[in-house]
Amino acid sequence: MIVKGSLLILLLLSISMACNAAQVPGVPTTGLVLWLDAADASTMTLDAQNHVQGWNDKSGKSNHASVDDGASQPQRITNALNGHTVVRFSGVSGLLGKTIRSAKGPVTVLIVSRRLPGQPDVDPWQRLFSSRAQTAQNDNVLPNFAISLEQTSAYAPTVSVLELYDVPIGPYAVGRNAVGNADNFRGDIAEVLVYDRAFASLAERQRAFQYLADKWSVAVPKQADTWTRVGPLGSLPTRMNPRLPLSDQANAGQWMLNTKLSDDFNGTTLDLERWHVNQGIGNESLGRKPALYTPDNAIVENGNLNIIFRKETLPQKYVKLGFKDYTSAMVRTNERGFYGYYEVRAKPMNSAGSSAFWLAWTGMADNATEIDIFEIAGKTKNGALDRSYNMNAHLWATPQSNEHIENGSIWISPWRLADAFHVYGFDWQPDTLRWYVDGVLVRESKNLYFFFPMEVNLDSEAMWKWFGVVDDADLPSTFEVDYMYMWQRTR
Repeated sequence: MIVKGSLLILLLLSISMACNAAQVPGVPTTGLVLWLDAADASTMTLDAQNHVQGWNDKSGKSNHASVDDGASQPQRITNALNGHTVVRFSGVSGLLGKTIRSAKGPVTVLIVSRRLPGQPDVDPWQRLFSSRAQTAQNDNVLPNFAISLEQTSAYAPTVSVLELYDVPIGPYAVGRNAVGNADNFRGDIAEVLVYDRAFASLAERQRAFQYLADKWSVAVPKQADTWTRVGPLGSLPTRMNPRLPLSDQANAGQWMLNTKLSDDFNGTTLDLERWHVNQGIGNESLGRKPALYTPDNAIVENGNLNIIFRKETLPQKYVKLGFKDYTSAMVRTNERGFYGYYEVRAKPMNSAGSSAFWLAWTGMADNATEIDIFEIAGKTKNGALDRSYNMNAHLWATPQSNEHIENGSIWISPWRLADAFHVYGFDWQPDTLRWYVDGVLVRESKNLYFFFPMEVNLDSEAMWKWFGVVDDADLPSTFEVDYMYMWQRTR
């Protein structure tokens, strides 16, 4: 997997070696298996011209790197970055290391690098870090992986971050491809950190980022304000009380059910005092073309709200508007909810029609917000997105700006999301946004923008550009919702 420069996060990280962990408060050291620190001269073997012949690992795991046989070897440059030393790569040679872990598992890689204006422009795709356990495949084919920069000109000190699951680690290379002395990097590398695990929480990640900011005299970036789980959920909470959020069965939040926004869907028809069904009245959405929202596709049956995506001939008045051959449905609450915990037990539809649970308020030109608790494609071409749990938060407009700001990420599920019912939760608080699956935290982000009540929405859309065109053989398909509860804290 290649991480392009345009997607890299501007972060800086320095972590002390295991034996000095007590001297570096607040920095996670558990799972650190490789630390190459250019600021520490004692870790390098140099020739008379300060060319790096070897770079010793400070993690305590002895995963040292040595120079390859190429000419113009990397050089140690002192007092180069905020008073610290860097290793300067010429684009000709790099450093090689051994296998760190042969078994598959999680990995987190962070590389501090930069390129100065005086360093020549270079071709794209230079490797900052390369892991190539399967030498027959390139390092952009999993389980091999690499971090590379598409940036060809100068760039400021940057940390390239990659988090993966189910991959081995190494044999590795720094500043080049791990095999074949190709895709060589031209620029400066200050630190390389590799963990054999993922960060476990937003707080843990922020501690590391703050340490980096202090060391390198840079601001903590906004991207540091979010964390997403990598890998399986682990142990799941047991549902003891159905009237409490699955993630808080001990009731630490002292939750009170909001009955106006909650529904068991145990009747025979949708409660229209609680829910509104989109049907093209006024300025409400008609759907995402070519699928038209129709009320017939939102039914209550067998204790579920069923939202159906189907093949259907449409009247010409809708065809003229761009809606053709497909229909779906959207329901939203009549009341708006604010801070609290939103939870559904649901099964996404087994087709490329979307299944979505989201909050939105777009009723004012200067105040438009949206939080996507999930947008799921149940069945996509070659199963490419069938396990992607998509979460996002959008700021569309404020009284000061109509700039679109979004903050999204994806948790990869161990199972196909459309195969069974699962419990999906969202905790919206004044300072924090948290997403849950089966009662386990999968994403956490600072709340920087969402301070206004929103409606609760359940719908299905034709997201051809994202999820692909639906296969008619999969239709009709149904997004099933067992319940939707909303709780508010009383303390």
